[in-house]
Amino acid sequence: MTKRDYYEVLGIGRSASDDEIKKAYRKLARQFHPDVNKEAGASEKFAEVQESYDVLSEAAKRKQYDQFGHAGASVSPDTYEQMRRAHRARSQTVSPEDFEQQGGQFGDIFDQLFGGAGPFNRQGGRRRHPAQPERGSDVEYPVTLSFDQAARGSSLPLRMNMGGQIETIDVKVPAGVKDGSRVRVRGKGGRAGYEPGDLFIVVSVTPHPFFRRDGLDILLDLPISVYEALLGTRVEVPTLDGKVTLTIPPGTSSGSKLRIKARGVKRSGEQGDQFCILKIVVPKNLSEDEQAQIHELSRKHPVNPREDLDW
Repeated sequence: MTKRDYYEVLGIGRSASDDEIKKAYRKLARQFHPDVNKEAGASEKFAEVQESYDVLSEAAKRKQYDQFGHAGASVSPDTYEQMRRAHRARSQTVSPEDFEQQGGQFGDIFDQLFGGAGPFNRQGGRRRHPAQPERGSDVEYPVTLSFDQAARGSSLPLRMNMGGQIETIDVKVPAGVKDGSRVRVRGKGGRAGYEPGDLFIVVSVTPHPFFRRDGLDILLDLPISVYEALLGTRVEVPTLDGKVTLTIPPGTSSGSKLRIKARGVKRSGEQGDQFCILKIVVPKNLSEDEQAQIHELSRKHPVNPREDLDW
C-alpha cells in the first residue's frame, strides 16, 4: 500500500508552522486513538497520524522529507547528505530525457548509495537492489500525572498500537519527573522495519492544590496568626508522605522558611526538603481599647522592619 503524503495525513499545508503541526496532530490523535475510537481502521489511521507527526515535528526529518519524500524521511543524516550530494551531481549532468528513462531521481540516487556504481547493469537493464531494512519510527505518547505521582514515581499501564496490534505495557515513570519531561522506553515505538523504534512518554503534571515545586524542594504556604508568630506554637502540616508536626519559634516573621528535612522530591538517589513559608494573618476590626493596647505594646517594643533597606 502506497504511503500518503504526511502533510495530507495531518490536513495541513507544506508551509505549516510547528504550532500548526502540533495542533493538527493532537486533534487527529484524540480522534483516532484506540482507547477512544473503536471503529474499524481507527488504529491504522492513528498509526499513520503518529508516523506523520514523528517526521514533520522534527526539523531535520522534515527537511529530508520535503526534499526526498518518504525515501529520505527514514535515513540517517550521513545518508541524507550523500543523497543530497548525489542529487546535486546528477542534476548537473543528466538531461530531462535521461532522467525519465532512468526512472526518476530517487531510484538513481539509491542505486548509487546502496549497492552499485551506476543505474544500469552490463546488459543495459536497470539495476535492482533490495530495499535496506529500516528502523521503526519513534513514538510519542502523552500522559497526565498528578503532582504526587510525578514527585514519587508511578507505574502506568498503557494500551499502545504496536504494529497494528493493541498491546498493554507497564511503563515505570521514575520519581522526580517534571512537566514536559520525556521518558524513554526502548523498543516500544514504531515497528516498520527490522529494528523497532522507541516510545517516548511525554509527561504533563497537574498542579497541586497547595504544594508547588522548586527543583527537588517542595514549597507550602503556611498561614499562622500574629499571636502564634509572637508566642510560638506547634502546627500540624501536610507533606507528600503524611502529616508532621512543625515547631514555630516565638518571634517568627512573615515570609520565614521552616524546613522539614527529606520530605521533598525524590530523584536518582537524591531527595529534597519541604519548606513551609509563613504567612502571618492579623486580626481585623479592633476596638479603640484594643488598638490602644497595641500602641502601648509597640511603644515598649519598637520595631523598624525597613531600617536596613537602602530606599
